[in-house]
This record gives sequence, C-alpha cells and structure tokens, in this order.
Amino acid sequence: MKQKTSPSIALYLALPLACFVLLLSGCERLGNGVVREIEFPAHTPQLAVTLISRPTTDTLVARARTSAGILDTTGSKRLKNALFTLSHENGTSLTWGGQSDWVGGVGHVITSVNLEPGLWTLRCEEENFETATAVQLTPPQIDSLGEYPYAIATTLNNVEIDEYNEGEEFKYVVYRNWTMELDLPDRPGDRDFFVLKAQQTDEWDEEEEFWENNTQISPEIEDDTRMTYNRLAGGWMIEDISDANSLNALGFEVDQYLSGSNLDSLLARPAKLELAALSNELAEYYRTLELINNPSGGPLFTEPLLAFSNMSTGFGCFGLYTSCELELTGE
Repeated sequence: MKQKTSPSIALYLALPLACFVLLLSGCERLGNGVVREIEFPAHTPQLAVTLISRPTTDTLVARARTSAGILDTTGSKRLKNALFTLSHENGTSLTWGGQSDWVGGVGHVITSVNLEPGLWTLRCEEENFETATAVQLTPPQIDSLGEYPYAIATTLNNVEIDEYNEGEEFKYVVYRNWTMELDLPDRPGDRDFFVLKAQQTDEWDEEEEFWENNTQISPEIEDDTRMTYNRLAGGWMIEDISDANSLNALGFEVDQYLSGSNLDSLLARPAKLELAALSNELAEYYRTLELINNPSGGPLFTEPLLAFSNMSTGFGCFGLYTSCELELTGE
C-alpha cells in the first residue's frame, strides 16, 4: 500500500529546497551581475607634506613627496628641492629646505629649533606644485609642575637578578617590575590627547659594561577605553572620554629588562618613559593611520578609510606636541 504525504509535510519539505534554489540563483547573480569595471578618475599629483615635532628639538625634520594615484606605477616621489617656512603669529619665521638641507633617507633637516608657544603656520613650496599650508597651535607644555601638570605614583614590586659565568666574565640579567598610577590634565571644554611610551636603549656601552635596557608598558586594565596602543606613535595613546576627571588614576605595569657585566651599573639605571601631549590634529593623524594599518573589520561594502590630513592639499600632516621624561628607579 502506497503511503501518501500530507500537504503540511510536503510544504515543510519543499520550503528548504526552494530556499536553496533561491540562494544558488542569488549567488549566481551576485557573481555574474554585480561585478562592474570602474574607471578610476585621473589623479593630479599634489604636495604631501609631513612635519611632526615638539617645540624644542635638536633636529627638526620636514618631508615632502608627491601624491600618487592608485594606478600610478611610479608611486610617490621624494622632493629634494622643497622649501619650508614656519611662521609664528607674532611675525617671526624659519625657512629651510632645498638640496643644502637635504639629508638622504631622513628629509629636510634644520638644527637647534626653539618654537615659542602660540599659533604656527607651515608653508611648503616646490616648483610645478600648488603650495601646501597648514596651521598648528602649540599644545600646553606637559610637566610635573606648571599650568598643565601630571602626577605620578609608582611602586617597585619585584627585582630579580640572574648571574651567568661566561668564561672569566660574569654576565648579569636584571628584571624589575613597577605598578604606576598616572593623573593627567583634563581641561573642561577641550579634548586632551597624550602618548605614553618607553625609551629604549639597546646599544653597547663599553664604559659601563652595559648591553641591554628594554622597557615595556602595559595598562593594568586590559580593555581600558581611555587608551589604545598606536604603533606609529610608538606607545599608548590616551584621550579624555568625558567631561569630569576622566584621566585620573590611569594604571600601568612597567617591566624593565637589563643585561651587562657591571651589576651596580645595571641597578643604577632607571626605566625611562616619555609622556607627550599631542595637538588634536596630530592625534587624529595617528588614529586614522593605525586604523588603516590594522583594520578591525566592518561591513562588506564600506567606504575606504582615508588618513587624516590638515594640509591644504589633503595629504600629510603638520603636528606639534610637548613632552617630558619620567624615570622609574629601583629604590
């Protein structure tokens, strides 16, 4: 006897098959009908200028290149004849550039610079290109005293010393760990941005028989929304996220690794950190470049992320920051 399938069961069996057929036909249309050839618009090369500095520095480096379109096989080119002018709102100015100030592999260099506080305008000129300009306001000087102060409290938690015998010479490896609490200035009505990073010293010091000094910083709270690691800046970028003292009690772990043959010299060496206050434009430049280099994913058909630029040509960045040094000792 042949068993009949009830209408409800037949419908139940037919629905998945119909969905599967629709899915296949949809994928076929997606593969065959959505792909389009797009002609990229012609790109007119512009000046791409980068100058990032603190007000007082031994060497100030500016770089100028040509922008390049996505189909440009030659890519961006360095412009060794570019001329730079920094002008302060009070009328003082600095001018450098051209072949005489070009340092291969670095850029256009000017030495012994002292930029006073206030508003600065950068101007870059190069033959056959539209002049590029940008404006920056010097951030407040970050320091332990003054109008823009930080406060720091540290605790030395652990010191470990290992000794190795290499022939007739002893080699020591020292590990130290601190916890650090940092309070940063948080101005009402203004956005404040900072970078905290370690100063590394890995060069051989023959006089002090010293080989390595490596310092690492990590937040005590793994997902602290006030800070993110920025590879271009080389440290932890910190920003205020509310209007009321959001930058108080920032907790960090600091680990230092040293090695050498003079134990007293190793123990006397502090872990050195740099704390920098960034202009808003420089912070946004670092932030967008980090997102471009390390995207966290997103919808399939999102617009490409562009690097922030405050240059008039739309390429590059003029950014200023102030900084100070923090030392953590083994005492």
